[in-house]
Amino acid sequence: MLKVLNHFGYKQIAQGKTGGSRRKFVNENKQIISLHEPHPQKVLKGYQLDIIIEYLEL
Repeated sequence: MLKVLNHFGYKQIAQGKTGGSRRKFVNENKQIISLHEPHPQKVLKGYQLDIIIEYLEL
């Protein structure tokens, strides 16, 4: 997830102690993508891919 979003210009926003597994990414246009980090495996779920594709407008 991180490599793909970095490729498209998104950087991860630092979270506080209470951020939990939620990860936020922002691009230069201040568009924010907010996703839960998949666990225990690091495999994205289908709905997460749909969110990423929608934001990237692929």
